[in-house]
Amino acid sequence: MPEDLPPDAASATPDQPDAGIGEAAEQAPEVAQHAELLRILSPEYQAGFWAMVNAQKDQQQRPLPLPEIIDTAGLAVPLGEVKDADTLAQVLNAALKLDVVENPLHKPKPLTGKVLNYYAFHKKATRYSTFQIPKRTRGEMRVIKAPDHGLRRIQRLLLLCLTAAFTTCDEAAHGFVPGRSVLTNAQPHAGRRFVLNLDLKDFFTNTHYGRVESVLRIAPFGLQPAVARLVANLCCDQGSLPQGAPTSPLLTNAVCQRLDRRLRQLATRHRATYTRYADDLTFSSQRPAFREQFHSELKEILDAEGYQENALKRRLQLPNTRQEVTGIVVNEQPNVPREYVRQIRAMLHNWETKGYEVASATLRSHYRESKAGARHKGTVPNLERVLAGKIAYLGMVRGIENPEFINFTRVLQELTITQKFRFSLDLVMPKL
Repeated sequence: MPEDLPPDAASATPDQPDAGIGEAAEQAPEVAQHAELLRILSPEYQAGFWAMVNAQKDQQQRPLPLPEIIDTAGLAVPLGEVKDADTLAQVLNAALKLDVVENPLHKPKPLTGKVLNYYAFHKKATRYSTFQIPKRTRGEMRVIKAPDHGLRRIQRLLLLCLTAAFTTCDEAAHGFVPGRSVLTNAQPHAGRRFVLNLDLKDFFTNTHYGRVESVLRIAPFGLQPAVARLVANLCCDQGSLPQGAPTSPLLTNAVCQRLDRRLRQLATRHRATYTRYADDLTFSSQRPAFREQFHSELKEILDAEGYQENALKRRLQLPNTRQEVTGIVVNEQPNVPREYVRQIRAMLHNWETKGYEVASATLRSHYRESKAGARHKGTVPNLERVLAGKIAYLGMVRGIENPEFINFTRVLQELTITQKFRFSLDLVMPKL
């Protein structure tokens, strides 16, 4: 039984049964010629004849082996040539081989077409578990749909294939695009006098199944209709993209290509700049461009593309205020907020003066109530890992030549080495 396929799933996508004598004419002309003869021959002969027919049919339907694929970029062409669930499984298994090389802990067990059909068309009610995490806006919650282990594994392999094929992502899209980040999303708006932040309401929920299937049929994916339907069902839930599935961000970028193009044209008409990071839209200008006419045209475009602005989150940032784009300050050049640096300094000082245990306890007391704590379901990473991530982010935004980044990195390395030495002493020294 394939991995993650329950016992009752063997009948979920049944193979076509062997045809009876009366159906022989519908299978093939040569079978029809033997139909009358088979009626008077022994059951043993009939069984042998039908075994031969089914063996020939299976051989005809068996997909041809794929050429050797040495990197993920090589997955694009085979994906476009997929004809059914079996050949899709073959391409995903090629992706699996590459994935296991990069992630040795991932299971190497291959997928089958039957497993794909089961998750796409039969296991609907229990494919996802739903939970909530707090949004940045106080009091609001974000609904997350996490796929179960089997479906998540399929979606991760699909993501490798779709990423290889998706070479036409709009220049304005920066979220979940290789080589782009919150920093590249913020850089075009640095030093602008007027910065407008907008949010799309229920972004993933409003990216409907029909649009996902349609975009999978056209370039650069070019999937056949039946295959596009299969992939869309593997990636959608209850008629839309679930927030929490590995494939959802890429597919929203694919669906939003026309939206991004139209919003870039809108920005050009009003002498402004436009970027998008997932559901966060940002426009900036050196002149007061964001007036009634701009918002009227914006609403018309969003309505035509099936999205709505969350009016409560509209924020026009003026030159004399702190201007932020996806968490990065852009008043002069991309920077982190001052309180971010203060937090790193305080955490390092707490560890240095009060010890690792006290600093870790302080982290735990605040972390569980934070947005990150909700994402990790209450578990708290080690203090040194949290600090390393925060310092790395500082280096990404300010650059690795930044004096504070260099100093924080040095202090963290010294404290980590000291802590490891103390831990080693605790293991070898007797308790007094």
